[in-house]
Amino acid sequence: MAEDQIKGTQSFSRSIDVLQIISNQTKPTIFSNILDQSNLTRPTLYRILSSLEEEGLIHKTINKEYKLGIRLISLAYKALAEIDIRRIAHNPLRQLRDETGETVHLAIRNKNMMVYVDKFESKEIVRMTSFIGTTIPFYSSSVGKAYLASIEEKQRDEILKQTSFIQKTNKTKTNIDKFYKDIELTKKNGYSFDDEENEDGIVCFGASIKDATSMPIASVSVSIPTFRLNKDKTTYWKPLLSKCDEISKLLGYIKT
Repeated sequence: MAEDQIKGTQSFSRSIDVLQIISNQTKPTIFSNILDQSNLTRPTLYRILSSLEEEGLIHKTINKEYKLGIRLISLAYKALAEIDIRRIAHNPLRQLRDETGETVHLAIRNKNMMVYVDKFESKEIVRMTSFIGTTIPFYSSSVGKAYLASIEEKQRDEILKQTSFIQKTNKTKTNIDKFYKDIELTKKNGYSFDDEENEDGIVCFGASIKDATSMPIASVSVSIPTFRLNKDKTTYWKPLLSKCDEISKLLGYIKT
């Protein structure tokens, strides 16, 4: 590969990493925060930010804070509109939200993370702060556990080898042996459980959606604030499994 081609690839990769850092923030962020989360020098980061801003992929506010640009947002929504799973799953997941009364997320895999591609907000006053496009780790989320429990062991091990287990809450499992026990329990029950492992005060039940190849194409979660959690957990995981089975059948999956 030519040297200039290698440099071009590296530059593109760095730009994507910077976009991801900005995207992961819950509000516009300043230069120093982006610098702290990247492995870039100040001049390199300045150059990348200027290039991204010029292309309309990010926007610099009057307070010198960076956020995603209109062009990137329009591209993202176009990509989401073309994800067929969202269209197919829409009605069943809306019904799942209505039946459980809680927020429902649809997530797909993005490399070594899961990303929310659709959300059905609870009608209760206290709601989830998540949004479409949020990335969540496999190890601390119900959607991640459900996905990992549905793939082959070799593929799962490969993903986990590239995963850094970070303590997100006091209940996050950072011990891989304990995490594998969660995966085995998920395979046994058919659904996964996030016990405030990704966000304090929020528990989630998750299950995977499979396609005609019997492989997971997405995962679904029902997220509940702990103060509103029903003692009868079947009110969450039974309709969750039912709707995931319904969507899987629409995708050609045949349960054996």
